[in-house]
Amino acid sequence: MKDVLKQLSALLGAGVAAACCLGIPVVLAAMGAAGLGFLVRDAYLLPIFAAFVALTLWLLARSARRRGDLKPLWLSVAGGVTAIAGLWLLVTALYPRAWLLYAGLAALVAGTLWDALRGWIGAPRAALVPAPKSDPRKRLASRALLAAVAGAALYGMYESVELRSGADGKTDAGGKTVKCFGIAKAGQNDCATAKHGCNGQATVNYDPTDFKYVPSGACLKLGGKLAQG
Repeated sequence: MKDVLKQLSALLGAGVAAACCLGIPVVLAAMGAAGLGFLVRDAYLLPIFAAFVALTLWLLARSARRRGDLKPLWLSVAGGVTAIAGLWLLVTALYPRAWLLYAGLAALVAGTLWDALRGWIGAPRAALVPAPKSDPRKRLASRALLAAVAGAALYGMYESVELRSGADGKTDAGGKTVKCFGIAKAGQNDCATAKHGCNGQATVNYDPTDFKYVPSGACLKLGGKLAQG
């Protein structure tokens, strides 16, 4: 039961990160009330989401190995990879559709519940496979290597979103870019606002709270404002 609760907690964390990016108002309001509004940003949300998915898969792998049945794990791995890829495509606006994210999360949840059901109504405890013993030094080294690889992967996700979102400091024809509010059409905004956390999530044209990055000096000429309306 404790393993299932841990897996569900990790899934909840992934769900909250995804909900922030998708702009679900209740979740965004809760994040703001908790003082975590600064996290509602594409470049932060993607690594956070991926970390929670990875934690879910790690917990599930431990449980599946003990039960001697890896089928729920492979379903969840496929779902987790699909969900992370779907969210990355969404936040970078390469494919601003959420169905891949939803499908991946559904498979991830299905695998977790499948494994939990195996524990509740499946093989008796006597049939559980004992965890193999290993050298503590090798285990520590493998965990350190895994942590380094995971850290590099999460940082790579952060950087990829920053590059795609046109972060502050990006140059355009030799000049700095600035946030220009009120010029973004529906589905063409850059980065997060108080209403949503992803690129391409604007629902109306020229919302004064949505912005696009434009070369310095061009905003007012385009009819926008340098401050949020």
